[in-house]
Amino acid sequence: MTDKLILWAQALDNASPDHFEVHGKVLPPDDTERRQEAVSLVSRVIKGGERLFEKSGVLLTADDNCFVVEVSSVQRDSAGRTAPIVCYGNFDATVVDALGTSVTVALNDFAKRIGRTLQPEHFELVRASFETLKKKSSTTKLLRTVLIGTVGLVLLGFVYWLMKMGL
Repeated sequence: MTDKLILWAQALDNASPDHFEVHGKVLPPDDTERRQEAVSLVSRVIKGGERLFEKSGVLLTADDNCFVVEVSSVQRDSAGRTAPIVCYGNFDATVVDALGTSVTVALNDFAKRIGRTLQPEHFELVRASFETLKKKSSTTKLLRTVLIGTVGLVLLGFVYWLMKMGL
């Protein structure tokens, strides 16, 4: 599953390069183009998406088909600020159940690889955040279906009216 995710954590000393893993591969510090691409994808969702979950250091923001999960690590940066680990990926409403577990595992493995620690309760909160995403996705899909059906009926009515008027 990590081959579909972007994982990112800022360096704790605020001077070293940030930690990036894109589609299961660690990005070297000199790969500025792919690092910037990853940051842009994350920023786009955070700026243009909707915050769906926020509890005890776990945030989930999503747009129509991408999500960003931010989880505070136990460690703080050299300025004493929280040091979140960020996970970006695509989602499909049909696989959201498995996604929550996969993202939790990916976050935990990434945190260990970069020498960070996540709170055990954060794992359950990440899974819960994906339940919120699943509900939102199902509601959005239903609303789209209803909207498309309504537009179709209106157009059908309009065509019938035109035919009745002889136009």
